[in-house]
Amino acid sequence: MKRVNQLAKWSLGLVITGAIITFLGFALSGFSFERYAENSDHWYNTVHLYK
Repeated sequence: MKRVNQLAKWSLGLVITGAIITFLGFALSGFSFERYAENSDHWYNTVHLYK
């Protein structure tokens, strides 16, 4: 049971850390949704190789 509690604490800590990093990134953008360009690429097309 002690191991489960420790895992739950680590999981919660990582989720909170991720939320803080996400909020900081949004704050650095000036709280602007318009700064994020929308395109028709799929989410997995993060690297483009030019021919």
